[in-house]
Amino acid sequence: MSGGVRFSIDAGQTSIRLRVTGSGAEVQEFVLPGVRTDHSPIRQVAAVLTAHRGLEPESVAVGLSGFDGAPDAAAHLLTASPSTRRVVVAHDSITGYLGANGRSEGVVAAVGTGVVVLGVGPAGLARVDGWGALLGDAGSAYWIGRAGLDAALRSADGRGPATVLLPDAVETFGPTEGIYLDLHADPDRIARIAAFAPAVTAAAELGDGPARRIVELAVAELVTSIDAALERSGADRSAARVSAVGRVMTSAVVREELQRALERANPAEPGLAPLHLAAPLGDPLDGVERLHELALDHPLAVSVISASREV
Repeated sequence: MSGGVRFSIDAGQTSIRLRVTGSGAEVQEFVLPGVRTDHSPIRQVAAVLTAHRGLEPESVAVGLSGFDGAPDAAAHLLTASPSTRRVVVAHDSITGYLGANGRSEGVVAAVGTGVVVLGVGPAGLARVDGWGALLGDAGSAYWIGRAGLDAALRSADGRGPATVLLPDAVETFGPTEGIYLDLHADPDRIARIAAFAPAVTAAAELGDGPARRIVELAVAELVTSIDAALERSGADRSAARVSAVGRVMTSAVVREELQRALERANPAEPGLAPLHLAAPLGDPLDGVERLHELALDHPLAVSVISASREV
């Protein structure tokens, strides 16, 4: 099937990205509106297949935000694409792992508005955190943004030290007296609070004490999750590939602190290097493309739903 047309679909809430490869044709990529949460995401992916039916894919791979593992998902997509012989569907955390680490064992921390950390090793797949803003997502953009607002309001009250986060918060959200009222009433408050994280990391880079402490605490949470994922997956710490992706990780101060914290938590043993933060091999769409040929005995394969059609 490697010579036929392949669709690789990274279906997130911000956008749906489609990559078309195979049959010697030039690679094509399309960017479409993101998956809506108010109706079936699988039906929305099926609509993408229908809209591009003229390209006649033989193989379809999908990384889907919020995928719940529905066993009939791949079969539904197979029905929507008559030319297709095989469909594979996985949660976008799985394809995110494949994008960042390929098929190597190790850990990928996906650090955006929320956090989910995946470990892959001889003991299988270990998923850590991803419990949402109310119950988890420790070290996420939301976590950092909320801590930054807390530091700003403490400074305004005189309960905490002076910080540039106070004028940053006022510039972003308005006068301090109205910040809590505005955010409590806003159904998009999680996204708005998460959007304050870059102000916190920027302040940390400039040497602001409270902001720097927030980054250190966020990184400590991420290291705890990474260690848990390594332990539960049984990955060999001396050879494990550890990487981190997501918009929080675009901050140089976060990446540098994470590397230092990993080394402190996992010091080098005689003859071995300390745990290293590796650069991602690729992006989530690259991970979806790798899903087409994921071996059945790979630890991630148990989290993939597939369906095939006889020729």
